[in-house]
Amino acid sequence: MPSLALASGESIPESDTIARFLCATFADRTPTDLSPSEPVAAAWCDKICRLHDMYLAPIQGCLYKQSLPQGPNFFGKFSTRQGALVEFTKQLSVLETYADETGPYLMGDRPTAADCAVFPTAIFWMHMLPKFDRDTVAAMGPRLSRWWAHMKETDEVGKRVFGEIMGALDGWDSKGRWDEIRGAGVRDSADATLFDKIIAAEIPSDIVYEDEHVLAFRDISPVAPTHVLLIPKQREGLTQLQHASAEHKGILGHMLAVAVPAVVQAEGLDSYRLVVNDGADACQSVFHLHMHIIGGKPLSWPPGVP
Repeated sequence: MPSLALASGESIPESDTIARFLCATFADRTPTDLSPSEPVAAAWCDKICRLHDMYLAPIQGCLYKQSLPQGPNFFGKFSTRQGALVEFTKQLSVLETYADETGPYLMGDRPTAADCAVFPTAIFWMHMLPKFDRDTVAAMGPRLSRWWAHMKETDEVGKRVFGEIMGALDGWDSKGRWDEIRGAGVRDSADATLFDKIIAAEIPSDIVYEDEHVLAFRDISPVAPTHVLLIPKQREGLTQLQHASAEHKGILGHMLAVAVPAVVQAEGLDSYRLVVNDGADACQSVFHLHMHIIGGKPLSWPPGVP
């Protein structure tokens, strides 16, 4: 989050707020139309600034911050980085519709507070989205692409801001800042499994529960009337439970707090066993994290005892 430190020791956060403060402080040097006075234009400018501050800025940490075992959630309301990235690119498509059709600025032929608010964040998304295999051209569309080229190549202030921020980003690149961030540095390089074909519907399965994050289907060799396998749709390095990191808190919590209860309710179970086999010696045969939900009959303890 950008923050402007004042001589008084106080600080002002958020791009739009900082831009408005600077415009008021240096009114004698500010273009008179940076904050449009015409009501409709002013409302449209505010609309762009609000989209940035409410829908892009809160989750832009998904582009460059590392998830920590304890600490703030850098993905806003989203439990996973991938979920936040999907939402971030979705909001870029909304911003595309807000941008002026001819440009070259977001509001037309003159720069406004909208450009001041959005452009610094645009430098981050243009640098970072490709690291997550996201197509920036597809994410932005022709209006934003034209605006982006103008701001970094033609507009004098834009060129200076671009150089300053890119200098910092290049420095972070050289220091391996992204190496430990899953998707940007850390990749899931393990072999594909049978579950990938089930997720892709290349192999049929008896689905019990499904949402955007997980898939639950019946085991083909059940050990009880209910024997359901629950898997994350995106493995993201979770070949085994022991490989889970802070990055996986969201999906693991979703599996336990949302998906398992949904399966249990669908199966009408009042008792059940939840099993995770972690590693070959624990009888894990498919190296894509999965939970066994077993029930529908009395179960002995310890497992394996008749």
